[in-house]
Amino acid sequence: MKKIGILGGTFNPVHNGHLALGEAAMEQYGLEEVWLMPSKLPPHKSHFAILSEKHRLAMTKLAAKTNERFVVSDFELLREGLTYTADTLELLTKEYPDCRFYFIVGGDSLVNFFSWRQPERILELAALLGAGRAGIGEETINAAAEALRKAVPGAEVGIVQLSDYPVSSKEIRKAFFTGEAERVRPFLPEAVYRYLMENRLFLKVTYDELDAEMQRILPRKRYLHTVAVAHLSAAYAAACGLDPEKALLAGILHDCAKAYTDEALLTECERCFLPVTEVEQRNGFLLHAKLGAYYAKERYFITDGEILSAIRYHTTGRPGMTDYEKIVFLADYLEPFRTQPTTPALDEIRKIAFSDLDRAVFLALENTVNYLSAKEQEIDFTTVETYEEYKKKMRRQ
Repeated sequence: MKKIGILGGTFNPVHNGHLALGEAAMEQYGLEEVWLMPSKLPPHKSHFAILSEKHRLAMTKLAAKTNERFVVSDFELLREGLTYTADTLELLTKEYPDCRFYFIVGGDSLVNFFSWRQPERILELAALLGAGRAGIGEETINAAAEALRKAVPGAEVGIVQLSDYPVSSKEIRKAFFTGEAERVRPFLPEAVYRYLMENRLFLKVTYDELDAEMQRILPRKRYLHTVAVAHLSAAYAAACGLDPEKALLAGILHDCAKAYTDEALLTECERCFLPVTEVEQRNGFLLHAKLGAYYAKERYFITDGEILSAIRYHTTGRPGMTDYEKIVFLADYLEPFRTQPTTPALDEIRKIAFSDLDRAVFLALENTVNYLSAKEQEIDFTTVETYEEYKKKMRRQ
């Protein structure tokens, strides 16, 4: 039977590491061809900054020209609805009965293979070839392969010997978004690099992409709040002669880490090496702003310092706030879905905000401090310092 490797993936974008894996599998397991098979957008993953099927397929075709034994297959892209590996292999084995398929995956997928849909069926339909990946040791990979062989008698599970590749597709995307495309050029087939540049892909994060991502990750009520904050931030920016788009991006991302529990926020900050104060240890919810600014930079490729600081300080404020920090702080406090009783009333503060940011910030801080004091709740020291600064500022006016 003809031995065919299948290397699937989002390929967003396809890079030399993918091709190296395909070539190593060919040589080590005697495969006659490796089919590069771009996948539909995976339902379990974020769709943020994933290019269209048209672009991903076009780049895969360009990459395949580097080796005559690479074949590009749009088999999964042409299927309707959700696509799962087990179903794809079922259809392929029926359509190509003279082929033995070798499904090629990264080491992380091999280790977590039992979390896939119908893993036993996959192993009945095809051989499984797993490669190492950064952070996964050889012993772990070998143990995972052996566990699969024991769990499914007769399963053919092999290891592709391959050195760790220095970059991932995500790191390549980040380099493009942050203006460092030339740095990652050596890790892409030259034709793919030119395609990305000529079509101006991965060059700018858009509000629509971020909005779709927030709708996916946030509870409905929190998402509606987030959209309201984004648009109110843009309105404040326009009234102040600032950049509405910058304020819009800060607003849509201000609560991007809000879906975590307090405990999870602490754990995630520790994982990301973010410092945590004693007050934040006791009041984990305060950390969503700090973690949100980190995510905005690392996950959503925002490099503008004014946007990042507006996200970072939208909950506590800080002494010496920038105008963008004031705008998002106020939009978070005053967006139309807010109904908390304040003195003066929220509608009065809303009117003031369009003409006097500082006075509106002072009133928001005063209400916050008074509310927390009345409830005998701990107040973050940054908020206290900011309130004291604004009290002095108001006395001087």
